[in-house]
Amino acid sequence: MNRSGRWRGGRVAWGAALLALGTGHAAAAPAAGEATAGAVPETVLFKALGDELARTMERLRIDDAEAPYFVSYRVTEVAGVSANASMGASAGHNRFRGRRLATEVRVGSHQLDNTNFFSNQLFRFAAPRERALPLSDDYENLRRHIWLATDAAYKQALSLLANKKAALQNKKQLEEVADFSEEEPFRIIGARPPAVADAARAIGLARELSALFRDEPSVFLSNVRVEAVDATITYLNSEGSAFVRHEPLISVTVTANTQSEDGTELHDAATADARSWKALPAVDHLAAQVRTLIDNLAVRRAAPRAERYTGPVLFEGQAVAELVAQVLAPRLLAVRLPVPDNPMFEPMLEQLRNPFMDKLGARVLDRSLSVTDDPTAVDENGAPLLGSYPVDDEAVPARPTPIIENGILKTLLTTRSPAPDLPNSTGNSRGGANATLTPSNLIITAKDGLSSEELRAELMALVEERGLPHGLIVRRVEAARGGADAMRYMMAQAGQGTRVRPLALAYKVFADGREEVVGRATLPTFDEAQFKDIVAASATGTRHVTRVAAASPLAGFPGAAGPLSTIDTPALLFEDVTVRAPTGNVPKPPVAPHPLAASR
Repeated sequence: MNRSGRWRGGRVAWGAALLALGTGHAAAAPAAGEATAGAVPETVLFKALGDELARTMERLRIDDAEAPYFVSYRVTEVAGVSANASMGASAGHNRFRGRRLATEVRVGSHQLDNTNFFSNQLFRFAAPRERALPLSDDYENLRRHIWLATDAAYKQALSLLANKKAALQNKKQLEEVADFSEEEPFRIIGARPPAVADAARAIGLARELSALFRDEPSVFLSNVRVEAVDATITYLNSEGSAFVRHEPLISVTVTANTQSEDGTELHDAATADARSWKALPAVDHLAAQVRTLIDNLAVRRAAPRAERYTGPVLFEGQAVAELVAQVLAPRLLAVRLPVPDNPMFEPMLEQLRNPFMDKLGARVLDRSLSVTDDPTAVDENGAPLLGSYPVDDEAVPARPTPIIENGILKTLLTTRSPAPDLPNSTGNSRGGANATLTPSNLIITAKDGLSSEELRAELMALVEERGLPHGLIVRRVEAARGGADAMRYMMAQAGQGTRVRPLALAYKVFADGREEVVGRATLPTFDEAQFKDIVAASATGTRHVTRVAAASPLAGFPGAAGPLSTIDTPALLFEDVTVRAPTGNVPKPPVAPHPLAASR
């Protein structure tokens, strides 16, 4: 009997088994050390979810319409505090608490269901529905909300499936790709970490760090934001999978803005993230990061306008990690484009197709480089990296995925929405209700890597060979800027504009060893193809925490930055890169000097 038939023949039994978690595979504790296999805790929330799931699979059906073949519930509970400060004064703080339910209902079969479809008539994507849940553990109230969410999701699923089948009647599918992969049931329960949402501590830290800007009139605007969040994700599905995953996070974000003498706007940020207050860098260390940020802005304000340069460029430190995160990492995601019901959308969607989908087995990097995505990676002390997790948001267990070996693209990262030649999930569904696809810990290794001195010598040898007056080293790019950054990536994905944020710290390097800072500059034509032409890499790497522009496999569109990812990469030397000043006009500098300047 097939999988679907076996399931439909025993819904009530499966519902009881789900609550007891008598089915599925209990995994050994992952390397991240954050979770263990075992019985699901007997909470009111979990019981309400399990009971409604069992009832849904037994009774949810409209007349002669199809019953759901798959249902999942994912509840994200957060409790936290955020604090903002500027110039040593509090700029407001906020306590928040919430509980949201993402409901996924699939109708049809694994081969063809209501997802991976864009309906112009409904003007929505087939993404899981999300709604608020009551904060109190009232069993009957929770059941009522879960029931309403499931009912709405089921009706939407039926409508989408009908529209999808109608759209496909006029098409001949050249690629037969299933809509949903079949994965083994999995369960795992995370150990609850200590609370991190300490309001007094967050407010005090924000004020202390922001006070460092009081003596810096060269910085026009500054803000320090400290956010401490306790998050718990509870998940169940109709296949017997279940998990409880805890994700505490403390984030410190320092932003600063100024203008150079010619009016060019300069922006940068310093960030720090940790899973506990103890793991967060000490205040002295954070203060040193803020002072470095201030010093860098001062240097950039005085720098001359960038000249056009084409030649060898060495990317080091934060800059090389962000280069990987912004240009290469999005290409490692197997983004499934949806079937539209209106032909006019097909050319637009095709522009968003990831070219690496057609490069499996081809060389996409220098032959000395390999790339692995590893959500189980730990640091030198055995603590999980910030991109680590034991199980993804679709209950697929975390495991390393070798993506590129010796420059050859072996696979791409996937969710349970299969792509051509990629039928199963790699466990990279992260980001909640929209089931976004994003890397975890992206680790790049180099064979026969060079020391920093050797790498610099290689740069200067290329400069001499080309007869150039100097080379270029980039050590920092500007930090992400929220929604505008997502729009920048979408435009670049469609071939309009650069994928790389402006360079924050770039230096001309001369034969005698001198370095001169370059004014704000951009990489106007840099794309993933240039990673094939890397000349050399360092022996040691830089580890940097960032957010990669995530992609929704249900919608096909890249979106805002996803959850935290760790990029571990060596410094990289490229032979031909074009760098120039940004185009367009700039605002005039302030007419009067900064108020603090007069008192200095």
